Amino acid sequence: MSRIAITAFSGWNDAGEAATGVIEHLLEVWPSRPVGAVDAEEFIDFQVNRPEIRTAEDGTRIIDWPDTQLHLITPPQGPEIIAVIGPEPSLHWKRFCDEVLEQLQILGAASVLSLGALLADSPHSRPLPVSTQPESVPAHPGGEEQYSGPIGVPTILARRTASAGLPTTSIWVQVPHYVSQNSSPKAVLGLMREVQEVISAPIPLDELVEDAEAWERGVDELARTDEDVADYVRHLEQAQDAAGLPEASGDAIAKEFEQFLRRRRGQE
Repeated sequence: MSRIAITAFSGWNDAGEAATGVIEHLLEVWPSRPVGAVDAEEFIDFQVNRPEIRTAEDGTRIIDWPDTQLHLITPPQGPEIIAVIGPEPSLHWKRFCDEVLEQLQILGAASVLSLGALLADSPHSRPLPVSTQPESVPAHPGGEEQYSGPIGVPTILARRTASAGLPTTSIWVQVPHYVSQNSSPKAVLGLMREVQEVISAPIPLDELVEDAEAWERGVDELARTDEDVADYVRHLEQAQDAAGLPEASGDAIAKEFEQFLRRRRGQE
């Protein structure tokens, strides 16, 4: 049976830990086993993503390296899932993507879902916009304005898998930038619902839905105690409501990403 690959990388492309949160949730709710890895030694700056040490149940001291892990997830029905998760590499992106691609091909991946999350001017109290875009190499010209600017490893890998003939879809969610310090289960849920469109087996979501509702209540409480935040949220709500709450287009995502980059530069 053909397998579906789902990729997510922590760091710059993982606002609110939303992309990696999808894979962590799938690993939690369905049986899985490790099937591969990309050694961090050649690709990771260990001063940015440090190894960690822990004590195993038998008392052994173990060092965990920030390798990119590949897991084979077995849902109760439908195709198996090859989950790729790890930190965004610091070095040698082309070679890194080639190594991931080679392992996906060996494991029989027939298609790829590339997940990402970016900070945006989206109110937490509304559905978080999600953009789904099939990767096409060469890209088809379109009428919409296309994003130009810095990109991360998800984009490089998605282009690489598409070039290799694997149907590849990029799925990105917008995360409210004013609550970006913590993980966002609502953003995870937004991505997960798009993933569900491709996965045959119903994904258990009850706990994630509860976490998303609790997260939203927590941000509501923050807004009630901080008038500046409350005013800002009302402004975002009015702007989105006036736009008729359209689905996020590639153009909208591009504009939000450019705003995100400007904010980053302003903080440096």
